[in-house]
Amino acid sequence: MYVREITREDVSGRARGADTAPKDPNAALKLARDIKHPWYRCQALASIAPHLARKVREQVLEEALMSAREQGEINPIVTVSAWPIRELAISHPELAAERIRGLVILANTEPHNLRRSHALRQLAFFVSDHPTLLSLIVPALTETLLGGGGPRIDRVIRDTFELIRTVQPKSLRALAMHHKACRKREQLLSTL
Repeated sequence: MYVREITREDVSGRARGADTAPKDPNAALKLARDIKHPWYRCQALASIAPHLARKVREQVLEEALMSAREQGEINPIVTVSAWPIRELAISHPELAAERIRGLVILANTEPHNLRRSHALRQLAFFVSDHPTLLSLIVPALTETLLGGGGPRIDRVIRDTFELIRTVQPKSLRALAMHHKACRKREQLLSTL
């Protein structure tokens, strides 16, 4: 059952888990699992995972992704899933790729372009050091940005422009031209 209300215990549980993990990962894991709100439980589990033995780490990261899916909306599911995906990218890149494909499919069902772009942006930033994984996200992000409009989409275009350049540079001109005509658009175009 999805817990909507965020409590102080959820927030402090995430912080306590992260603080405890380097000294006692098993105690930190218990703290994380006791967090009621799935957003904070997901983040806590993901932050503890690097301190666990490799064979347990994958299981805990899968648990974190399941926690993310307990939320009732697509945007927060994809957005907070970026935390365990970042850790999977380091320790289990093939599994990360598989999970990213599923998250992109899920994100593409979000009807609101801005919410979809925010979720995909978060996912992209969290794997930006892994071009192969980033390339699984950028096409959907680019399509979402080109399908939206307004100052908040323009902001996401500016925020992700260099990220997109690393794996899909042919999209940059279209993104720059999609941005509202202004000085910021001219700055984007000047980098091509």
